[in-house]
Formats: sequence, structure tokens, C-alpha cells
Amino acid sequence: MYRTALRGIAACFAMLVGMVFSAHAATPITINTSVQYKIKNVNSGLVLGIDGASQAAGAKVIQWADNGTTDHLWHFMPMGNGRYNIENMLTHQVLGVTNASTADGAQIVQWSDNGTSDHLWIVTQAASGNFLIQNVNSGKYLDVYMASVSNTATIDQWGSTGCNCQEWQLVNTGTSPYPAPRAITGNGIFVHDPYMLRDSGGKYWLYGSHQTLATSTDGVNFANYTSCTTGQMGGYAPNCPPIGPDFSSWSGLQTPKGWNNGANTDVWAPSLMLVNGTYYQYYSIPYLPSSGAEAVIGVATSSSPAGPWTDKGFVTKSWNSSTTSPPPGFWATTDNAIDPAPFQDASGNWWMAWGSWTDGTHLVQLDPANGLIKTNAPVYTVAKRGTPSAGEEGPFIYYYNGYYYYFAPINECCKGSTSTYRTIVGRSSSVTGPYVDRAGVALTAGGGTILLSTHGNIIGPGGGSVFTDAGNNNTPTFVYHYYDGNNGGRATLGINTLGFTADGWPFVK
Repeated sequence: MYRTALRGIAACFAMLVGMVFSAHAATPITINTSVQYKIKNVNSGLVLGIDGASQAAGAKVIQWADNGTTDHLWHFMPMGNGRYNIENMLTHQVLGVTNASTADGAQIVQWSDNGTSDHLWIVTQAASGNFLIQNVNSGKYLDVYMASVSNTATIDQWGSTGCNCQEWQLVNTGTSPYPAPRAITGNGIFVHDPYMLRDSGGKYWLYGSHQTLATSTDGVNFANYTSCTTGQMGGYAPNCPPIGPDFSSWSGLQTPKGWNNGANTDVWAPSLMLVNGTYYQYYSIPYLPSSGAEAVIGVATSSSPAGPWTDKGFVTKSWNSSTTSPPPGFWATTDNAIDPAPFQDASGNWWMAWGSWTDGTHLVQLDPANGLIKTNAPVYTVAKRGTPSAGEEGPFIYYYNGYYYYFAPINECCKGSTSTYRTIVGRSSSVTGPYVDRAGVALTAGGGTILLSTHGNIIGPGGGSVFTDAGNNNTPTFVYHYYDGNNGGRATLGINTLGFTADGWPFVK
């Protein structure tokens, strides 16, 4: 009551000195995702920032004079139904409410993008023409505490008051939140879940879901690969698939077969590892028709990135259905067997990360003798968002300069121009973890620093992998798919090199 009374006094004082009040009847608006904004309070003339420009999760959101610092820049990321996550461009954390509180006066903070509803906001237009920013979880409005006009005043949430301390101007900086992907061309750039390597002759090989295989001599123009034998093409002609024809071991996994008008089995997310002249290709196949998380991960070998490929068996199988039993021979694990990513650690040990829409992402050691799971090897859960998992899959682990960096997409993937996919990153000094984000939040507790998110026509960037590009000064390079808003939401290859901050955190260039 005391605080409410003080707040009323402050509001009345603001009105007496000429501040304009307006009712909170408003119309939802669509925000331009292709630019960064400053969020300026109408009452104080100050902008939103992070207390002390801190990287810590839970750091307070405050107002401050517009002094040009990066913590004063914000990016609106669409989440569907007129809702947005609001990303800070210094920390790449999102605007939220402390402890997801629904109370008046609860502090606004930054936190890792863990999928909770207190991170969702709706922007509406007030009668004055300014904007209101309403929290979806609480229904309350972004607000300057006590209508203060002072630097460092904290930002809270409050029910509708008519105070223009709840009104904001969105100042368009005209600057993109992220660098554009490399300009590329060719008929081989339309891909989901890309993996790229460069062979000893300097040719780039691009693999992807749904039997995508393309090559490039310059890393710019990618052409669908057509130089395999007729036998390898199988039903995929005129293009060559990453693996073809279908292995006999795939029989019965999909009824009907899930790709190419039913002619071939649908293979997802191939990733490769080159060891002693042998290419190991790991791939996943969803079991269809599906009533749960039924899938397999297999491995095949070749002396060439083009194949032909030799079937080396299934690495893991998953089944997470309460309505039907697994086919004969299935190992009924719940670790959803999709999106494999093999790699070697700093000591040369073999590992595979994989999974999983339903139960987090996982890691297990492989046996170099056969490329399969090492006998009695423990399975580690590397990352998880919520219970059940709130949409995290496609992990990729890349060793660089003393750290194992974990990259993964979160949110919903394959919805074209409405995809809410984005890519997060964490790291660990140990291959088995724990992995944490830059804010110090464990990835198993929903952590993850945003690496790349929707901006303009670059919608839903995710499904990515990282390779060291020997054709570009051994530069770590991030390859991913996005849905091109300028081309009907078609899945398209994105390529950005990675830089690293002074404290070792990657960013796209």
C-alpha cells in the first residue's frame, strides 16, 4: 500500500509538470526484426540498459543516459502470435521478470533464453502514439520504478496505470543485429541441417537432410553433385545423395518411404569425421509412421567424400511411445536418436553428440575400432531446456583453443517464414562438461548464449555445424540453414566465419 501510494504521488507529480498520460487501450504491432533498437522511456528520456553492463544472468535492467554502449541496444525476436523475445545485444540474453513473478513491482532482469513465458512480450501502441511493452506471463507492463527520471533507476513491471513511465519510444538504429551470411549462389544452396568439409584437393562438400549433396570449388558457388555412378544415384537422379542407394538395413524403417515420392528412405542431418583417410558419415533416420521419438542413428564409411558408402551398422536406436511397441530388434531408449555429430577430442578420443526434441541433447564415447558406441560407455546429458525439453536439438561440439564449444538450435525449426529457430552456444574445458553459457548458466538448466537469431529475411537460423576452413586461414566457420523471407521461406545455406571475444566467446562475423 505504501509503495502504491508513493507511486500515485509520483504519477500525479509527473502530470503536474506537464507529462502526458494516455489510456492503455492499444493495438498490437509488428516489430522490424532487421534492426537494433534503443528502448527509450517517454517520461525520463533515458534508455534501457543492463546494470553495470554485466554479463551475469539475473543482472538488473535499468535506465541510463544514451551513451552509445552496446548494452543499450536491443533486438526483437519473433515468437509467433505477436509475441517477442527481446535480446540484449551486449550479452545476448533476453528480457525477463525475476523468478517469473506475476507481482506488481517485480524487477526486470536479463536471463538466458530458456523458453519460459516471462521472456515473452507483446508490443502495443498507446493512444499517444508511443509504445507499451506487456509481459505475456504476468500481463503487466514494462515500467520505470516510481516514475523516476534518474540514471540507474530500476525497471519493473506494473499493472496498467496510465503513467507515461510505462510508455516507450522504439528508436530504430538502422543497424542489423547480425552480419549477413556470405553471398552464395548455385542450385546446391537449398539445404536443411548442413555439414561442410573441405577435402585435400580444396573442394568443399556440403551435406544435408533429405538427400542433399553439393560441392563448391570456392565456397561461394554450390552445385548439386551429379558425378556419382547410376547405382549410387538410385532413385535420386539426376542428383547424387549423401548415401545411395538405400542400405538393406534400412528396410522397414519407413512405411511408406519418406522422401523422393516414396522412392527412397529419408535421411536426416548427416555429419562426417575424417580419420586416417577414412570418412565416417553419421546419419539419422526417423521411423515412420511415428507415434513417438522413434529413430535410428547409423554410420557408414568411405575412402571418398562422394562415396560409395559401406554400411557399418546402427549406433543407437530410440523409442519413446506409449501407444505402440518398437519393431523387433529396437533398443528402447528414450534418447531420441536424431542429429548425430561425431568429433574427436583434444586427445584423439571419438565422441558423438546427438538428439533430441524430447529429452535434451546427449554425448557418448565411440569405439574407433568400429565407430559404434564404446562398450559400457556412459551417456551424458549435455543440455536441456525445461521438463519436458522445450525444443533443443541438433547439437554440435567443436574444440578450439582449450574449450569444447557446444552449438545447438532451440525452438521450432521447420516452419519456413514462421520458424522461431535460433542458435545458442555454451562451452566447457572438459569434453563431458559441465557446459555453461557466458552468463554462467548451465546448459542442463536451460542455459545458452544466443549466437544467431532471426534478422530480416534471415529467419530461423539453426541446424548448424562448425568446421575449420583450411581455404580461409584455418578460420572457424559456422554453416547453418535459414528460411529466406525473400524467397518464400525456402531453406537456404548460411555461412559466417566466427570471431572470438577476448574471454573466448564466439560471435558471427
